Amino acid sequence: MLAPSRRKNLFLLALASASFLTPFIAIAVNIALPSMATAFNIDVAIANWVANSFLISMASTILLVGAVADWIGKELIFISGSMVFVITSFLIPYTNNFSFLIFLRCIQGLGAAMISGTAVAILTSIFPEKAGLVIGLNTAAVYTGTTLGPILGGFLIDHAGWPSLFMFVGSVALVSFALTLPFVEFAKKDFGRKPYFQTLSIFSVSIALVIIGSTYVNSLYGILELSLGLIMLTSTLYIEFKRSLNLVKEIFERGIFLAYMTTLLSYTSTYALSILFSNFLQIEGGFRAREVGLILLAQLLPQMLLSPIAGYLTKKIDPNLLAAIGMILIALGIGSSTIIYKFLSLLVVSLILIGIGFALFASPNTTRIMLGVPKQAFASAASFLGLMRFLGQSLSTSILTVLMLTLKPFIYSMEIALIIYTFTATCGAAAAMLSKYSS
Repeated sequence: MLAPSRRKNLFLLALASASFLTPFIAIAVNIALPSMATAFNIDVAIANWVANSFLISMASTILLVGAVADWIGKELIFISGSMVFVITSFLIPYTNNFSFLIFLRCIQGLGAAMISGTAVAILTSIFPEKAGLVIGLNTAAVYTGTTLGPILGGFLIDHAGWPSLFMFVGSVALVSFALTLPFVEFAKKDFGRKPYFQTLSIFSVSIALVIIGSTYVNSLYGILELSLGLIMLTSTLYIEFKRSLNLVKEIFERGIFLAYMTTLLSYTSTYALSILFSNFLQIEGGFRAREVGLILLAQLLPQMLLSPIAGYLTKKIDPNLLAAIGMILIALGIGSSTIIYKFLSLLVVSLILIGIGFALFASPNTTRIMLGVPKQAFASAASFLGLMRFLGQSLSTSILTVLMLTLKPFIYSMEIALIIYTFTATCGAAAAMLSKYSS
């Protein structure tokens, strides 16, 4: 039997590998959307559903996954999610039906939720004395995925087609699965608090309604769906605030809850930028997928390199301050891109600014949240954070999708989207400052 320290290191390696997967395939698929639209003979705006179906599935299930993980075991849920991710990744390349592709992406999103909803919680549990550092390392793995997404993803798309993306992530998930399988205790023991499934089900439905409704907000059906989803979501959050059925009361303390809201706003303002600039550079600029990947590195490389440093700095500098500075830089980066996006060299500068800002924001903000909740609620707290992240990513994609469907040509929808993202990032910076002064 392996020593505890060896087991910890293997889990760190497996978790880092798994945490790499979701951002890699998300960013790589964003780059591949024009190719996939051609392959399935659909409009590129409709192809956005390949990205958004994955995000909707993650956002609507991750809180349920986290609550179940706190109940029956985080490691068991993690390895089950890895298995689901492996199976769907190897099935997707062989589908030639767009509807079935969307279905498989939804199932793959569930597997990704099971991975993302437990990874940080497991790390914080097994490395409590090094929480900031290991969260920083895990965040670096996430940003390694976002960094290699456009480069390796673009290369695979150009030379082997979009199906190769899923074969690659399936192989990585299989390695992560193999590393953890021998050390997971499947015996039923030490159960935590049983989840309140009625509330969690309402959470799931409300999140799906909010995202799908926002995508079709230009129609009466979309407005009604969005309104119903928001009513259900806010009502369920109020019930949780009053009774703590699934979420511990610490999550609703003002400073921590504002940190969660900042996460939502940060991802809403930034996630679809990769789709937006990828479409702009390929459709308007005539760049190839791998060339777009190299350009997008301007944002992603600083995120990857600076995240461990930001995580380490949380021991020396108030993480609230670091997160606030990061959000301010993100807002400045997106705001400047609304003016200079036509000039490639200046666009690269804006992307670098966004990347630095996100590195300073993500790890400290996560550390702030995880250190503010009790250990027995780590998975549900991390899953609620994941819900905010994936909801933000979905809303970001939905904003761009509805604009692309409504405004033609693409350049008009791009300009309006950048203005909306700038406003959202500014709100995020304000929320981060409020979170700092509420701690």
